[in-house]
Amino acid sequence: KLLSDQEAPSLETDAYRLTVTPQGAHLASGGREGRIYGLATLRQLRDQLAEQPEGIPCGIITDKPRYPWRGLMVDPARHFIPAADLKKFVDMMAYYKFNKLQIHLTDDQGWRLPVPGYPKLKSIASRREESFEDGIPHEGMYTKQELKELVAYCAARGIEVIPEIDVPGHNQALHAAYPEFFCFPKPDMNVRTTAGNSKELVCPQKPEVWKFYAAVFKELKDIFPSGIVHLGGDEAPLEKTWAKCPLSIQYREQKGMKDVHEELKEFIKKMSSLLAVHGKRIQLWYEKPWARANIYNKGDTVFTWRMGLTPSTITETKKQGLSLIIAAGEHCYLDYPQLPGQNNRGWMPTTTLEQSYRLDPAYGRPEKETNHIIGVQGTVWGEHLPSLNHILYRAYPRACAIAEAGWSPMSVRSWENFRRKLADHRQFILKRFNYDMERTKENE
Repeated sequence: KLLSDQEAPSLETDAYRLTVTPQGAHLASGGREGRIYGLATLRQLRDQLAEQPEGIPCGIITDKPRYPWRGLMVDPARHFIPAADLKKFVDMMAYYKFNKLQIHLTDDQGWRLPVPGYPKLKSIASRREESFEDGIPHEGMYTKQELKELVAYCAARGIEVIPEIDVPGHNQALHAAYPEFFCFPKPDMNVRTTAGNSKELVCPQKPEVWKFYAAVFKELKDIFPSGIVHLGGDEAPLEKTWAKCPLSIQYREQKGMKDVHEELKEFIKKMSSLLAVHGKRIQLWYEKPWARANIYNKGDTVFTWRMGLTPSTITETKKQGLSLIIAAGEHCYLDYPQLPGQNNRGWMPTTTLEQSYRLDPAYGRPEKETNHIIGVQGTVWGEHLPSLNHILYRAYPRACAIAEAGWSPMSVRSWENFRRKLADHRQFILKRFNYDMERTKENE
């Protein structure tokens, strides 16, 4: 029973103090975020101790997160996730005090954002003939209203929704719908039906490209109140496209650009300016070649993701004046198999729960070397995850480990203690979503 709920100026905005007495619970918080987290703690205590005759033990919990950014990314571009299922995913996020949801809306395998004036996004780019030669057509696109409702649903649970529109690459689905946006238009292009990424990059020297993205960004402004838009920016094979594009070659010669990296820097800057009109700033996946070419600007936020490169990326981004979010592939890629014997699609490494839990976002370094790190994020790429059950089966319980890495300082973390706590949560996870683990295992 919650007897009192009040703000306490002595606490930071995202901090709370939960006092449990024989009469009930008293919650004090520094602000709305702290109140949400305090209530989440109270729900966890209630759920995990419901069977104990003595109930919740008396005591005082004073708590706050280690990092302000604790996110998960879902990928409806590869396999469409109905809005109702996204809300179920969000419920679990809120329970474990995640506060950022990145939604990967576009990729080679599908485009899920409606944009007025571009009907082929729905009729062509949101549909594909099959997935991995299964012979089953796949399609899906959110309505503007569905996305607005998702944003409101998340906001009520203290979660900010970050849309991702991938540029300049990961755009085969867009090419299928609007080939005129690309350096080498292929009218017979189809939406990609397999995993991986294509070499299809939008052409920065075509005016219709900028008209299109202006419309995209206007729609994002109308739907997502977040001041952030993730623009991807990764795995762009510039040498196979822009380096050979007649329009790009001519432009670089006119501007005296020495290579395609200078063209990419201008492209990202122009994208950033288009978003700034709507009061939004960009985030990007960090690519070392792009960094060496000075693509990123001081103050940008980037994600480290490539396996094994996070320690050096921490050093580099500190020097470059970038904010950094840790999504290291060896810890945070939650679509990878987590148990020996799970299907690894012929290449995925097995990332165990203990491996995910071993993540220290600062990698053991002192505060002065890591104060540009603002948080952690687990990524749930969707190529091989066709349903909510598959998403949950791969994401949990490793997402719990990522949540703790983002919340708790290393001094209070223990693998043995985490395992003990997790035993109490297993049945909750299964029961919460009527989760058919055995059937999902069979489909793996």
